[in-house]
Amino acid sequence: MTQEEVYDKIVSVLVEEFEVDSDDINVDANLFTDLELDSLDAIDLMVTLDKELGIEIKTEEMKDIRTVKDVCDFVLATSNNE
Repeated sequence: MTQEEVYDKIVSVLVEEFEVDSDDINVDANLFTDLELDSLDAIDLMVTLDKELGIEIKTEEMKDIRTVKDVCDFVLATSNNE
């Protein structure tokens, strides 16, 4: 997947699963302060991406993820390593 495809998938999940306004989402948006997700939402986000993209995500790997860009970078790095 390209970075743009990953970003589009993340936006889609945030809008559909977490009812985040698409106007609030950009690469620098903080998942917690800008998009108002909590830690359980972040886990749900990664589980959803895991299912939809077929990548394995461990909870401990999520500790440094704060922004939409962090999620994109993580997904790309993980999918490239598999």
